Amino acid sequence: MKEAIRKLVLPAVAAAGLIAGAFTAQAETVLHRGNGAEPETLDPQKSTGVPEANIQYELFEGLTTYTPDGKVVPGVAEKWEISDDGKTYTFHLRDSKWSNGDPVTAGDFVYTLRRLVDPATASDYAYIIDDIANAADIRNSVQKDVTKLGAEAVDDHTLKITLAHSTPYFLGLLRHASVLPVNEKSIKAHPDDWTKPGNLVSNGAFMLTEWTPQASLTMVKNPNYYGADKVKLDKLVYYPTEDLGEEFKRFRAGELDVTYDTPSDQMKYVEANLKDQFQNSPYLGTYYYVINLTKKPLGKQRDLREALALAVDRETLVSKITQAGELPAYAWVPPGLHGYDLQAVDFKNMKKAERIAKAKDILKKAGYDKSNPLKVEILYNTSENHKKIAVAIQSM
Repeated sequence: MKEAIRKLVLPAVAAAGLIAGAFTAQAETVLHRGNGAEPETLDPQKSTGVPEANIQYELFEGLTTYTPDGKVVPGVAEKWEISDDGKTYTFHLRDSKWSNGDPVTAGDFVYTLRRLVDPATASDYAYIIDDIANAADIRNSVQKDVTKLGAEAVDDHTLKITLAHSTPYFLGLLRHASVLPVNEKSIKAHPDDWTKPGNLVSNGAFMLTEWTPQASLTMVKNPNYYGADKVKLDKLVYYPTEDLGEEFKRFRAGELDVTYDTPSDQMKYVEANLKDQFQNSPYLGTYYYVINLTKKPLGKQRDLREALALAVDRETLVSKITQAGELPAYAWVPPGLHGYDLQAVDFKNMKKAERIAKAKDILKKAGYDKSNPLKVEILYNTSENHKKIAVAIQSM
């Protein structure tokens, strides 16, 4: 199921701060933003969630970044050259600094990439840079020497990355949260708590000042950021808001300027009454459940997994449950990806009744029926929208 980014945004960013600014020149411009779950960690190489990435993109900046319409543009790398065979990228870094005033160097990116693939880091996203020479072997402990990774600091302002093969999407890949640069000096000084306020050294537009778990996370404008003169916000406050209904109330009360998401049961009301504040944009992602292949019977019987896939009524999920324009997912990769011919599961064009009949037949042959039902446990992260999807799938 291809999701949509659906947020509520006040017409004027940080309205209270802007109105006060009309009377008091020194008033702060503050953005209050809902952000889903409490961040598990702010370590780019160890986090996995969107709430964490939202925060990390404000604190850190990679070699490349995105424009509002999703185009890849220079970040810390001011420019680059690509070899004729598409396997060697030479990045030229702009003069930029960490929040502590130290220069950001090519060596910082080499350290970050090595840290990402190092098995000792145990990053869930280490595979994201498998296209770099020797990355997969290092990640899988085939190659024990992390210095063999195809990343080299030619000098402080020049970074050379060598790929195992031509990768047309590589520049976009470098904007992924897991590749955001981290400060080696800070990590070595505070190995267990380098992401805490006062310890975290970042190179993005903002720097961390406060973090109260389950309450709020505050960052302020980073004066050492190379583009600080273009940063209009003085302060950015994120609030963990797992209860979307409560978040919706806080937005309507003016406590939040931006929501993380919109409750699916409020979609009709929002579209009718808050359409000027509702942003509904395509989101390049696929909503799915992962099967634990180490557990029986699903882990050992592909036919049972197929039966469950057949039973999920994707059309009903998007039309009755999520209700924000999502597309039913019949492929791992969502539509709209440049240069990719969409592949789909073979039952996509089957009628619903035919799918259910086939699923029942599979279960029956495997020895499952009403007297001996197949029992499956579904785990989902704590969000009302996720819960509604899980309950709907349970009924299917």
